[in-house]
Amino acid sequence: MALCALFLLVFFASELRAEEFLAASLGRRDSIRIMSRELASAMKPWRIRNPIRKSTEYARHIWDAHEIYSVDPFLITALICVESEGRIDARTHTRVGLMQISVQDNMQWIPNHFPHIKTVKDLMKLRNNVMVGTFILSTAMQGTRTTRQALYKYLDREDEKQVDKMIDIVKRMNTAALAGI
Repeated sequence: MALCALFLLVFFASELRAEEFLAASLGRRDSIRIMSRELASAMKPWRIRNPIRKSTEYARHIWDAHEIYSVDPFLITALICVESEGRIDARTHTRVGLMQISVQDNMQWIPNHFPHIKTVKDLMKLRNNVMVGTFILSTAMQGTRTTRQALYKYLDREDEKQVDKMIDIVKRMNTAALAGI
């Protein structure tokens, strides 16, 4: 009965906060498996070579970032799935990489906090992009009441459609975690 109640709470709560995430209780290996599956699915339309191997590598870096910055790894994964669809080389006119980090807004402070990242090319590297993006997301979560507000802050816009997609992906991964998949 308690498991059922927990499932309903997680499934219907659209505003999960870091202290409520399930991935940490599930453990590294099982969480990485769930995240990898979600990332590989996001990559599918782009016909990225070796999506399972790449998505597993991404998930390992996501888990490391989660441990450093205390951000739900499923939320980080969802952001990557929606923003870049798992394309490490994703670029828009102002954003780069898996986590679509705004170069214009962030490049001036990044080398101070991450001394090994001095150029946009450095920021495009997998681990660097995940670490910086997760740091920005953790900062966005400070002072906000909901995950939705933190995502709006991260995106620097109130894009309900994008945020709804991210929250749906987190819910799907939480459901998989509860089901033991």
